[in-house]
Amino acid sequence: MDNETNNKPISEAKARYEKQKQEKIAAKKRSATVKEVTKKSKTVLVVGIIVAVLAVGGYFALQKLQSIPFLPPISAQNHSETSPVAHILDTRIPDREQRHMMEHADGDGFPGIIIQYNCDAYACEDDLVSQLTQLVEEYPDNVYLAPNRYDGKIILTKAGRREILDQFDEVAIREFIGPKPDTLEVSEMPAAMDTATDSAENIE
Repeated sequence: MDNETNNKPISEAKARYEKQKQEKIAAKKRSATVKEVTKKSKTVLVVGIIVAVLAVGGYFALQKLQSIPFLPPISAQNHSETSPVAHILDTRIPDREQRHMMEHADGDGFPGIIIQYNCDAYACEDDLVSQLTQLVEEYPDNVYLAPNRYDGKIILTKAGRREILDQFDEVAIREFIGPKPDTLEVSEMPAAMDTATDSAENIE
């Protein structure tokens, strides 16, 4: 009986020790779980911030790209050595070929002038192409006519200059073209502007 009485406090002490031990282990587990959750939350937060920054940056970059008009070249830089098969075409003239015409029409003539129209993205009058064709036929030496996919209904280009028209304007087009090459003195001939820069580089 005395032994049982003496062993009782020892047993209770062991029980309290085991309980405290289990509570410490449980507390450590809870602490580790909280730290892991906190770490994961921080990672998710950082990733979320990075994704948000990239998304916002990409949005503004896309907006900037969309705000830049797609236009034909106005310089001879990076030109090819090929020439259009004709002065009046029903197919597009590649950008690099246009650049070659800026230097000289047909590869060895006077600096070229190109008139291009976009009837796919813009509403063109039924007689627009025929009106342009009749006008260009009067300038067989260095004026070209072709459809295009640029941001403009009618776009006139030559070395260092570009003009966009919303409708057929014979006076404006003739003023842009200028006098016929065969009426000019050599000293009056315009030169191709190799160093001119384009507002939008479109190289095919």
